[in-house]
Amino acid sequence: MIKKLLISLLTFFVFGTVQAQDSLQVKSQVSAPYKIAIGIRYATGGPTGVDLGVTAKYFFRPQSAIELHSTLSPEARYYLASLSYIWQPKLATSERFRPYAGIGIGFLRPDSRFYGNEVDRNNIVVLPTIGIEYQLKKVPLAISLDYRSTFMRIHSGTTQLNMRHSSNIGLGVKYTFR
Repeated sequence: MIKKLLISLLTFFVFGTVQAQDSLQVKSQVSAPYKIAIGIRYATGGPTGVDLGVTAKYFFRPQSAIELHSTLSPEARYYLASLSYIWQPKLATSERFRPYAGIGIGFLRPDSRFYGNEVDRNNIVVLPTIGIEYQLKKVPLAISLDYRSTFMRIHSGTTQLNMRHSSNIGLGVKYTFR
């Protein structure tokens, strides 16, 4: 499943390179580094050590974006799908290096292999994100490093979940489209 997804993403990136170039419709005063980005996020932290996810980001204003993220790793103790608002300001000193911060809401589902069958429903969580992103100059790629944490669970169940295990530090690579 993961091999098919990665092959599909790679094929999409190879055949979509024409769309990633600058177009006449892009206004020079717009400070968004790109319009849309699709990529992967490799995270470390928690009890399993690694987590692989797919992410997509869409800028709807020059410094505001929404980001969709979903985990793919079958070895993770949690499955997380989230939608976040991201504020990514332009720095006066750099056009390509941008910090960002965001807040989002997601569905967190613990894996029953690790927590038993008593955990069988989704938990709605709030997750803040803070990080940095660098967009390469000649290649339509953006590289990011961030910290994502689940700090508030909205579901009140009888099972106590350790939210610390779903917080992680991630390295992302996104293919950007203008």
